[in-house]
Parts: sequence; C-alpha cells; structure tokens
Amino acid sequence: MDTDNALSEHSLDRTGRREYWTTITNGCNVAEAVKKSIEYLKSRSAQAVSMRLFADEKDLNEASVLLNPTIDEMGSPPLRITQNNPIGSNRIAIQIHAVSGMNSTPLYFEDVCVGRRFEDADAKYYMLNVLSGDTEQSKYIQTKEVFEKIHQMLSSFGLSFSNTIRTWLYASDILSWYDDLNRARNDFFTDHGIYDRIVPASTGIGVDNADHRSLAIQCLASEPISSQIKIMPTHSPLQSSAMDYKSSFSRGISILSSDYHRLSVSGTASIDKNGNTVNIGDTAAQIDLTMRVVEAILKDAEMDWSDAVSSLVYFKHNSDIELFDRYCSDRGISFPHVRVRADVCRDDLLFEVELDAVKSLS
Repeated sequence: MDTDNALSEHSLDRTGRREYWTTITNGCNVAEAVKKSIEYLKSRSAQAVSMRLFADEKDLNEASVLLNPTIDEMGSPPLRITQNNPIGSNRIAIQIHAVSGMNSTPLYFEDVCVGRRFEDADAKYYMLNVLSGDTEQSKYIQTKEVFEKIHQMLSSFGLSFSNTIRTWLYASDILSWYDDLNRARNDFFTDHGIYDRIVPASTGIGVDNADHRSLAIQCLASEPISSQIKIMPTHSPLQSSAMDYKSSFSRGISILSSDYHRLSVSGTASIDKNGNTVNIGDTAAQIDLTMRVVEAILKDAEMDWSDAVSSLVYFKHNSDIELFDRYCSDRGISFPHVRVRADVCRDDLLFEVELDAVKSLS
C-alpha cells in the first residue's frame, strides 16, 4: 500500500466486541497521519493493542511525541521501525490492531508501560513491546537477556513465556549475527521447556529501530479462560518445519475460538522442504514461491487471501516492489499490507511475507 492519505480497515464483529486491523499511510505530513490515527480510535471507542510506525528517525520521533499523551487511554507504546528510504511516496505508514467493547488495559513493568492486555470470551491476550539492553554485550547475550526479560514481564502478569504464541524479532544488521540470535533463542527455549509446548510463530527480519537497540521485539501471549478455545501450531504444506534446520519457530499459529478462527502466518520466504534457499538471484521466482507457500497455509486452514486482515511485506531492494505488484495484479490477489525495506534473515533471500487472517464462524 502506498496511496497517499490512505486508510485501509478490516474488522471482526462479535457480540458486544469488535477488533480492527487498520493501515494509515501519508505522503507528506506525519502530524496529519498521527491525527488521523487518534481520531480513528476515538471515533470507534477503541484502544490500540499494537501500533507499528514505519518512517525515518526524525518522523518517528515526531510521531512519538504526538502519540505519547494517548497511550494510557487509547493505546500502547508504538513499535518504531526506521525506514530511511521508504518504499513509494509515503513518508509514514502506521499499522494498527485495535479493540473495542473488550476489557483492555495498559501493561506496566517496573513502572514503564510495555504493552496492552485485551480479553474476549475465550482468552486474555497480552501484547508486549520489548527492547534489548546493553549494546556493549555480545549479540548472543543481548538476545538471551531480552527473552529472559519477556519471561519476567509475563511472570509479573501471572503467565510465563510458554504462554507466548507469536513473536516479531526486528534485528538491526541481522545478516551479521542471525546465527547468534538463533542460538540464543534455541538455548532459551531449551532452558524454559518451550519445545515441550507450543513453539511460537515468528518473524525475524533485519530493520533498524528508532531506539538504536540490537533487537526490538513484539510478543503476543495468550491465557485461555474457556474450554472453547484451541491454540495449535500449523504446518506449511510446501515446506518442512523450520526447526528441522534449527530455527525455532512454528510456520504459523491457529487460534480456533467459539466464534472465529484466527491464523498468524510466520515470516515466509523462498525456502524449500529441505530448508534451502531456492530461486537465488531471481526475485520474481522468489515472490512466486513465497506467495504460493502462504496461499497453501491459508488453504490448509480453509481460508484464502480475502480473509487476510493485516500483513507486512519485506523487500531487500525497493525496486522489486513492481514485481510484487505485477504478481498480485496478474492473479487478482488483494490483501492489506505495509511494504517494508528490510534484510531477510539470509543474504540470498530477497522477499518475505508475514500475514494475519481471521474468519468469523458465527
């Protein structure tokens, strides 16, 4: 999406409750985009459980100053992803997941707002924004410590990391230390028995953040409160498990509740059943395989592209956006997304997609 002043909304209606997935883009005026976001939430009496900002650092700082007074009432701390060379004509993109008619409150850890809790009839959900710490430490230690910090946060809310169903790992200069990130995550999962439970879906992508930390993480945890809900990992019909090549994430997580089916698809790229990068140097072919892999995951969950409510699409090279647009246009594929310039976790991967889809069962 790169239409100036655009607002895209998808929603899920349930008895007395509503969820919104919204993308706001603006070509020239950051203040206007932020104002539109605030007005959007106010008009729906909604609270943002997740807000992601994509812009250059100056614009991210301006947006944060404008958003800070609204955090307790309408939102949570925004994830601030640096885009020094934004794709298309937009100066800023804002991606929002919001709720109304639900019990929704900000979450504090050590007197700092770190996220938001929201609750429906079947489960409580906790969305956290967490930054890694001392940049003088090794990347392995920074990663291990930030996972431990997430565990401490969740423990303070009466949960543990084993309640986590989805993570987003935004790593600065990821190509220089992805092996260390994976090793630290693997060790943490072993220490906390995560492999014996649900291994979260995840995205690991190379982008900078406005706080200049090695890792900016979002973490979604769930606490079932009804026997009606089932949370389980999904498989990818065209790929094998990522854990087969020592990358500790599920291809997706499926949440089946009393009145909806939610699917969160992990970051997906041009990787075959043996865990190898395929179509090296051919962006169009990587786009084709990646999209077919995601489509197969959707189909396996009895969904299609029309059920998608939110997505991030990552490009190693801005110039490849035209190939993606042509691919979607030729096949009649349309889904809400933000385009991000990023390094995928391998230098020979040129394209990646993550996606959330929701289907009402009522």
